[in-house]
Amino acid sequence: MLGVEAEYLPQGMECGTVEVPVDYTQPDAAKTEVALTRIKASSGKAQSTVFGNPGGPGNYALNFWNPPLDGTAPAGLYEKHDLVAVQPRGLYGSNPMVCDVEFVGPNAVNPLHDACYGTDPAYMASMTTENAARDMNAVREALELAEIDYVGVSYGTAIGTDYATLFPEHTGRMVLDSNTHPDWRWSKQAEQGAFAQEERINDIFAWIAERDDYYGLGDTPLKVFHSWKWVTDQEVGGPANLTPPPAESGDLPVELRGSMLEQPALDVINTTAPGRARAEGFARAAALQGLTNNATTGLFDATVGATYSEQAWPMLAHMLKYYNDGGTIARVDYETVGLMLAAQENRTPVLRTDVEMNAIITCNETAEPADQLGVMVAKADKATGGNRLTTRAAVEAAGDDCVGWEPVAQTIDPNGDALEEKPLILHSEDDAVTPIAGAHRVAEAMGGTLVTVGGGDHGVFRMGNEEVDRIVMDYLTNGTAEAGHVPGKPSPDPLPKWDQADRAAAAQQGMSAPIEGADDWYGTHHEPAPAPSTGPVDVAPVVPAPAPLPTPQEVHQQAEEAIQDVAGQIDAAAKSLFAPPAAPAAPQA
Repeated sequence: MLGVEAEYLPQGMECGTVEVPVDYTQPDAAKTEVALTRIKASSGKAQSTVFGNPGGPGNYALNFWNPPLDGTAPAGLYEKHDLVAVQPRGLYGSNPMVCDVEFVGPNAVNPLHDACYGTDPAYMASMTTENAARDMNAVREALELAEIDYVGVSYGTAIGTDYATLFPEHTGRMVLDSNTHPDWRWSKQAEQGAFAQEERINDIFAWIAERDDYYGLGDTPLKVFHSWKWVTDQEVGGPANLTPPPAESGDLPVELRGSMLEQPALDVINTTAPGRARAEGFARAAALQGLTNNATTGLFDATVGATYSEQAWPMLAHMLKYYNDGGTIARVDYETVGLMLAAQENRTPVLRTDVEMNAIITCNETAEPADQLGVMVAKADKATGGNRLTTRAAVEAAGDDCVGWEPVAQTIDPNGDALEEKPLILHSEDDAVTPIAGAHRVAEAMGGTLVTVGGGDHGVFRMGNEEVDRIVMDYLTNGTAEAGHVPGKPSPDPLPKWDQADRAAAAQQGMSAPIEGADDWYGTHHEPAPAPSTGPVDVAPVVPAPAPLPTPQEVHQQAEEAIQDVAGQIDAAAKSLFAPPAAPAAPQA
């Protein structure tokens, strides 16, 4: 079923499809199919059936209930409940559509819209949050269930509130985890998330700074930021130009700390930080770094990704430590740089609904018309050295994906007045993907019980927080929940350094070729690693590094000589005031 061999499915998982109307106002007209998976209660007697959705828009739901590989799960979840996941229409298994690019004209404003609406306009217009909820109800009917419980995460909370508002009589106990804001659908949701991510990145820098005795990357968030910045300033696409985190006493000269001038000095530094960052960004743009950078560390993207979960922070810090200890920065030739830049700015040439679902839902439902001029201004700001996250927020707010795309659906205002059982609403205090304002709004609209969770993880149920799991299972089992706050998961420990035994074990797998400048953090060592006590180990020979490409600094110098005198003067002046710290020297063997 669904093209997946049974041997690759989790034990007990069933797959199927249900036929649903393309347009629910015309139930006897065109049909489509949605896929579903089900895992029956291992006890053989289910207390309820719990539907679930992981979010997106566009995340695959079919594997939402896959049991954890380590065998851990909230007590009673798999024993007492049938678990169902419905794949939203347009995704894999639920009639995904390849859009015909023949419908895209030479002057198309929005190729995705033209290709997909040209291929099947009725089906495209049906891809909405409301229809995802209605499809879920059609599956409920097909399974002959009077009501369903539900767990939705992120965008899955929007599907959940739509379902509960449309079908309160068929709604049981609903858990809404990491809520989207009903009044922000959808461009403003993306905008607010971008703003929140910059704040969360500063939390990452603070976490690393608190462990300076281990990492040695700086004992204040600002110092860690500069350790991070000198790496990301070299990446393909140009520097991120983020505003530095607020300076602290430890960032000042010793003479100013604790003096009457400490606070005024900090006020000046922090007040002028955005302007100084913008001036430096302009200088770097004038030096053509956006076109000539050739480093491919991926550190910026990894940092943004780490805003989803604190458990990713040790690995990120490990990466940063590696580069600051002199580890090799991978670089590409400038033909490849051009291809990478083009890929960042353009969609894949094959347009598919299962790949582009986020944009499809956003543009089908966003009420505010796209502001093409606003998009152009935001992109110009980015191209001239603007903060990558705030310019992304401006692009999202202006509706970049939806230029040339008229919305076809109105979003549903959530209302829980008719619900016999009110939802349990979970949300991390510092969630950077769906800011907590959404949870307060959903709790108000649905009459739900709000439990806030410490930290900033996006998604808290089934993520290792035992107290959260207990609260959810009590609610699903007994229908009881109390508003309040629970601590987040304990802050993760740094990854351990490798010792001699680790290096020897890695050597047996051909993983210990030394990298110049790296240390015991990375399974490498400046001295040859000794053989393990069990016998000799064949260590892979060291492969000489290829001749280095020109450094970004060398290319930038060439670019600076070619630009106009005024731009050159601005560049020189900004660099003299705001030059980032030099890369640390590689440690000596």
